[in-house]
Amino acid sequence: MSKILILKNDRVGDLFHSLKGIYSIIEANRHNNNCSIEIVLSNFSKEMSFLFKTKNVKTTMLNYNLSLLDKFYLIKKILKNNYDKIYILSPKNIYFYFPLITKSKIYAITVKDFKRNRPYNFLKKKLHKYYVNDRTNKKPGDSIANLIEKLCNENSLKIGELPQYVDRKISNTLKYNLSLFKEDFIYIHYKHSLFSKNGWTLNSFFDLLDKIVKTRKYNIYTQDLNPKIFLSSDIGDNNYNNTFLKKFSYINFDTEETNFINSNITYLHNIKINDLFEVISHAHNVISPHGTMTVMASYLNIKVIDIYDVTISKNAFREFKPQNNNYKFLILKNSSDQIKKKIINFL
Repeated sequence: MSKILILKNDRVGDLFHSLKGIYSIIEANRHNNNCSIEIVLSNFSKEMSFLFKTKNVKTTMLNYNLSLLDKFYLIKKILKNNYDKIYILSPKNIYFYFPLITKSKIYAITVKDFKRNRPYNFLKKKLHKYYVNDRTNKKPGDSIANLIEKLCNENSLKIGELPQYVDRKISNTLKYNLSLFKEDFIYIHYKHSLFSKNGWTLNSFFDLLDKIVKTRKYNIYTQDLNPKIFLSSDIGDNNYNNTFLKKFSYINFDTEETNFINSNITYLHNIKINDLFEVISHAHNVISPHGTMTVMASYLNIKVIDIYDVTISKNAFREFKPQNNNYKFLILKNSSDQIKKKIINFL
């Protein structure tokens, strides 16, 4: 039996950058009963294992920051299993030493950086196939997603958004309230560190929400609550999340408690990652600081307003810009009416 190992113990957004590449490996071998594929996810992305539910694929988990035990475990696994192919899609330093301990064909994304390159040239020569993520000279369209797809899709398969075998598992909390997400809505994520760093108070953020609500058309056919905005925030119990719970309708994913008041905004308190994926898949627009939400929405080709910090470089933008025909972005500088107007004009 042939064996394939895919190393992708990374963050959720990075996993979505790799999905088309990983799916191309699965599709190329899906009807081969003599092939097994193992995908290594991280402690951050393990809940996304439902994306890979098919007969010859299994997922395992290693920490994003590999511990000494994780490294020993992985080395032992590689020595024990006679893998035909190993794909390095997360460029951890230790992974590039694997050609020294195995005869497996190793495919990898390598990194050329301003400070140092990964791996050293003598290790790069031992790779079966690789593409260089050149962070010193990014060209338009030279994204990490494109590089990974070129590396993995040797048969030039056409990969759609989500294969049929994806099992979209959701919590009971979301199941009980799923009807709320069947209407047209905007999904907005509040990241406190980014907004506060750029001079946004909670009141200025609330003013943005109010302006967006006023641009939406109300449902004139029903008197029932018809939320137009679903709001999420950083996971945790903190002052601003408590403010959201008091100010808006909410679904609390920790306690399964709901409270619907006369509001066009519903706050999704501590929504879990698999539920987040389901909610975003129904959204008309997604507005969020760059990360999991915008990459996830872009993969599903949903309209996105991707918000970047002023520190974003041109090279980093070109590396992580999602593939999405419905994509807009802006640099968050302050809480002025000009920025708010720009967000609303993008809708």
